[in-house]
Amino acid sequence: MNKLNLGCGKDYRQGWLNVDFRDDVKLDAKHNLNKIPYPFKKNQFDIVLMRMILEHLDNPIKVLKEIIRISKNKAIIEVVVPHANSYAAITDIQHKTHFTENSFNKNLLEEYGLNNLILKKVELQFKNTWKKCIPFKKYLKIFFIGVYDNIKFIFEVKK
Repeated sequence: MNKLNLGCGKDYRQGWLNVDFRDDVKLDAKHNLNKIPYPFKKNQFDIVLMRMILEHLDNPIKVLKEIIRISKNKAIIEVVVPHANSYAAITDIQHKTHFTENSFNKNLLEEYGLNNLILKKVELQFKNTWKKCIPFKKYLKIFFIGVYDNIKFIFEVKK
């Protein structure tokens, strides 16, 4: 099973191909993820992980299309990004795109030309467990910054 950790940063994973462009982290391959095409063959990976990187890239749609190209049929793509209303999302001036749990609904995936991606799961994440106790989060999120910290999207590639 071929596993790819894109934008690995300090999250070096054994048994994965760890890719980043930084010089201060351990990695297996150096590549700027804004430069497409990526140096990988078509249909090469079974699992692709992108944790806290997609929001930093110039064109997330192009990046996802490139990930589809290098992924096998039925590959799993896991993307973790800060929630648009999180403190981290609005304070980091390096973020170029903001995401909510609705950023990849079926209609938007079609609009983006990402017809080969099937959204399997959306998980709203908390860094602090006390946030789980906030009642009516689903409705209050538009009024309070920071109810959710991150969002995990799980996609399956269908070719």
